[in-house]
Amino acid sequence: MRRVLLACLSALLFINLATGARAEAPFNVILILTDDQGVSEVGYNGNPHLLTPNLDALAAQSVQFETFYAHPVCSPTRAALMTGRHPTRLGILDTQSGYSILSPDEVTLAEVLRAKGYATGLFGKWHLGDNAPSRPQDQGFQHVLTHEGGMIGMPYSPPAGRSYFDPILLENGQERRFQGYAPDIFVDAAIEFMRGQSAQRRPFFSFLSFNTPHHPLTAPEPDAAYYRALGLSEETARFYGMISNLDRGIGRILAFLADAGIEDDTIVVFLGDNGTSSLHREPDLWETGLRGRKTYTYENGIQVPFLMRLPNAGIAPGSRPAIAIVEDVMPTLLALLGIEYEGVFDGRSQADLIRDPSRPGVQRDLFFQFHRTSDPTPFRNIAVRRGNFKLVQPVGRNPADAFSGELARFELYNLAVDPFERSDIADQHPDMVEALKAAYLQWLAEVWPGTFEPVRTLVGSAAQNPVMLTRQDWLGGGLFEGDNGIFALQVAQAGTYRLTFHASQLLDDTIRVQIELGDQRIERVMLPSEIATRIETLTLEEGPTSLSAWMDVDGQRHGFERIAIQRLTAGTEP
Repeated sequence: MRRVLLACLSALLFINLATGARAEAPFNVILILTDDQGVSEVGYNGNPHLLTPNLDALAAQSVQFETFYAHPVCSPTRAALMTGRHPTRLGILDTQSGYSILSPDEVTLAEVLRAKGYATGLFGKWHLGDNAPSRPQDQGFQHVLTHEGGMIGMPYSPPAGRSYFDPILLENGQERRFQGYAPDIFVDAAIEFMRGQSAQRRPFFSFLSFNTPHHPLTAPEPDAAYYRALGLSEETARFYGMISNLDRGIGRILAFLADAGIEDDTIVVFLGDNGTSSLHREPDLWETGLRGRKTYTYENGIQVPFLMRLPNAGIAPGSRPAIAIVEDVMPTLLALLGIEYEGVFDGRSQADLIRDPSRPGVQRDLFFQFHRTSDPTPFRNIAVRRGNFKLVQPVGRNPADAFSGELARFELYNLAVDPFERSDIADQHPDMVEALKAAYLQWLAEVWPGTFEPVRTLVGSAAQNPVMLTRQDWLGGGLFEGDNGIFALQVAQAGTYRLTFHASQLLDDTIRVQIELGDQRIERVMLPSEIATRIETLTLEEGPTSLSAWMDVDGQRHGFERIAIQRLTAGTEP
């Protein structure tokens, strides 16, 4: 239903960044997202070691907010950023196990801008589905250079390209090896895309989505060496080195805009996707003092840097006295661009406040939750912010943590006087605790239908054939050896198919293979020194089905690393 709205967008684009309307060429939009860079990891917030000169300069020219929130992990934030809707409503609850795939029914910022005549490009991390119908090219992006899953180097990555250096990437759906360091490659591609559109005088939306400084902590050696020489640990040196590299890439983007003469025709947005990585706990890592990490609902898990540089239209840079959240980005951009869109957002436009800092900020409750699951358990690792009050229930963050109502620990903080969440005042304000708990339950009932409906991977379609299934998107499984899961599939056309099952390493023993595809049960044997097995021809009927395949190793089910499904003939073909 939401996609029908795209056909109803008006053919004209009116721009009203300040007080006057502009009916000439629309403004370009550059959206820059970094991965695991929290509020402590920018120089302009006071980090004494980290060099981010380009971000510091951008900050001086930009609108900021008193506080800006993302969600505790990658995919939920990315889904909210692309749709303006809360990730729980979207069913984007996790970063893996099939719970991070964006439904094709959702309308993205790229789709709205593309319908308005924008050229659209994604360069970097997507993490909202690797196969049709949820790839970026299925969700409004015309030019795509990305990697699979949430990071380079995992078992879902192409086996021959699991390094940040000289990686194998997906360019418009096709695997291709590139030379160089992945973030630099993404910057190069973004600049090439923008240069081409600018030469044609066509407005563009460029989404530069860095895969850094997310682990694995692989930085160019000169960048890491600088911080190593300061006496910082190897982990911090690499982490900061990755940030120096992306800062340099952002500098190249800004320099391109100036050199191309389109600096005053382009909105630039920069933000992080969640708080600092949970891996970094060492004492030499400078921080703002906020509590928690990535995956936490304390402030350091959800506060992120945010900058918005607007064209020279009478809008003063500087801080706005308001609390904003990632769901606000899409409605705010559309309002600033003068684009009317009738979709339903959970975020609110901050455009009026951006234009006039004297206006009051948007007042509403904000909700956060994260735990690895197909269903959000009420109150498990949640936070609710209302004004200066924030309710936190931190128990149950890890999958192995037991959680029940008896274990819940409700904490209340007044962030106006206690931004570091050190003084729990729940006992002093029991009425506020109960009010925020009630608000949370009401919100959850509104956004969560009660059951998880997986997005089914489309196989045998003209959009993508063959399809490569990986551990990233199977339901209920982890990412590593010894894990197993089930793939939810939608067969686009009845016909003859070939299935190839790839193990992660050569076998040194004879292994029995079990395959369950819908109501079909198939057995194979893999012999020593084999790494793959194949079903040459298999007839599949059109419609929904499921696939699970595993090697029987010492009585345990070990799922395959990658499974290729290729349609050979359609059902109507001879």
